[in-house]
Amino acid sequence: MIRHIVMWRIAPNEDKQARAAAIKENLEALKEKIDVIEDIEVGINFEGSDAASDVVLVSTFKTREALNEYQNHPAHKAAGAAYVRPYVSERRVCDYEF
Repeated sequence: MIRHIVMWRIAPNEDKQARAAAIKENLEALKEKIDVIEDIEVGINFEGSDAASDVVLVSTFKTREALNEYQNHPAHKAAGAAYVRPYVSERRVCDYEF
């Protein structure tokens, strides 16, 4: 199994709560559009530390190939282009097998 974790900081000029809610809603909706997703969860941070990210995605896939299929799926690319990339200032990723 593969765990895919992504953390974002929302750009300072954005309404963080509204943007985080839009990211959560649209990324979690991918479960119904991309059948290789075993599980997906998006969390919105409530901690105000300078070290904290604003949004985290935790998703699970059966194989590395399934993760690759997800990452290249048109619905994933569209969600990232419309709801994430234009509004974030930082992105961190970790993929691992378990």
